[in-house]
Amino acid sequence: MSHPTVTLSEGVVQGGWDRRYPQVQVFRGLPYAAPPVGFLRFAPPVPCPRSDSWSPLGGAVPDAFGAAFEEASRLTLDVWVPAGAQDRPVLLWLDDEPASADGWSRRFCAGLAAEEGIVVVAPWHRTGALGYLDLTALREGLGNGNFGLLDQMEALTWVATHARAFGGDPMAITVSGRGEGAHAAALLAGLPRTSPLVRRLVLPIGAPPIRVHTPVEATRVAAAFLDVLGADPAGRGDLREVDAAAIARAEAALGRPGGRSPFGLVAHDDLPFGDLVALLRAAVTPVDVLVGSTCAERGAGLTMWTVRRCGEDRAAARVSTVVVRTPGAPEEGYGAAFGAFVRTGDPAPAGPGAEPLVRATAAWESLDLGAVR
Repeated sequence: MSHPTVTLSEGVVQGGWDRRYPQVQVFRGLPYAAPPVGFLRFAPPVPCPRSDSWSPLGGAVPDAFGAAFEEASRLTLDVWVPAGAQDRPVLLWLDDEPASADGWSRRFCAGLAAEEGIVVVAPWHRTGALGYLDLTALREGLGNGNFGLLDQMEALTWVATHARAFGGDPMAITVSGRGEGAHAAALLAGLPRTSPLVRRLVLPIGAPPIRVHTPVEATRVAAAFLDVLGADPAGRGDLREVDAAAIARAEAALGRPGGRSPFGLVAHDDLPFGDLVALLRAAVTPVDVLVGSTCAERGAGLTMWTVRRCGEDRAAARVSTVVVRTPGAPEEGYGAAFGAFVRTGDPAPAGPGAEPLVRATAAWESLDLGAVR
């Protein structure tokens, strides 16, 4: 079988076919921004040089190549395209899953493309110290953290620019994710720079409380990190020249119980997410929001999906709730309801994959997306 190709404004990219779903084309390692190394470490993402605008990797980032290689190749994305796709809805899927092409998240993306006929894009982005180290109070000339979120914003811009080349509709982009990626998706749907690009938002089941640091808390974490790293407290020496493996070791030594990174979003004035509900309500363009929750009292395999329309300073133009029976346990996936909402804005699918049991209307309720702490 020949390799599929896509022509972008920067040049031709070559993909392959997904092993699990042979009807799905997959393009891996496409750079959406320049490698964040050297002078670009601890800095917002910048566009790729034109000569680097094809896939330089041909696959996912293997751990065996080490921290330096992983850092250099971090701002890339993978795209799954149903064969013959044209003007299909697009899903930008954000995840906090470690960089592994064999993980659940990548299988989920391929499955959605195959079963729901949508174009799915999953970007890698900076995480941990490289993504959220806030040095504004400690080191002059370096950024104020949130580089990982800025990466995700850049990836969304890339998707809106190139969606049509992959058979997607740039006017029908849904953002969603797992773990902290779900909260990043909510920010993309509400922040003024990116909300015009988002038509729908899915907040799936079991999203954990968001971790947003105040600048004071972020400075405290940064000071502890520099101490573990052994960096000069007087500020001499350029952290952009420190070996990536040393940064990874220092972050691991500073880790919290359960292996969680101490770094997270920082609530600076340029990124106002103290009240995400208000942010979504004031979105530049209306955004349909699908919120998932389990219905344990009604038996396994039942999920309740609630749809709200946010934006233009209104609470909701339309609110509906549907309880859907999906195959398997809800935590194993989001079933056909997820894909149906991406395609149509309605979580009650028409096909046999899920059965709508209850449909009702309800008043606006606050979305529990966390707050600055």
